[in-house]
Amino acid sequence: MGILVDLPTSAIKDALNSDKEFRLSARYWYCDLRFGVGEDCYYMTIKDGEVSTFVKGSDGFDPYTINFSAPEDFWLETLEIKPKPFYHDWFAASMHHALDFGGDLESAYAYYYSIRRIHYCMAKCFNAQKIAA
Repeated sequence: MGILVDLPTSAIKDALNSDKEFRLSARYWYCDLRFGVGEDCYYMTIKDGEVSTFVKGSDGFDPYTINFSAPEDFWLETLEIKPKPFYHDWFAASMHHALDFGGDLESAYAYYYSIRRIHYCMAKCFNAQKIAA
């Protein structure tokens, strides 16, 4: 069985940095995010509300402040254009599905609208990649 979810990191980074809602809600935010997608890990660094890096893979020493990890089948559901109930929001999904949402929750809650914009842009780019393939 092949990889089901391969996030287009460059497209997601560009989409977030050009998304006015994300830039406004994420201003002053410095954070390292880890996305565990099945066996793969993706790391996003946000500096003063701008995504400076978003990469797939790890050298084993990548720091992260907030973590979102789940099996690939969860990511396929949550990245749909119109996800099912409790897949539409990562906080709700962490209560009802196999999403591990952890780390510095105080920062996550303070910038939760920014996290929702990450989810939105991630789904938009993932689906554009599926359509193009």
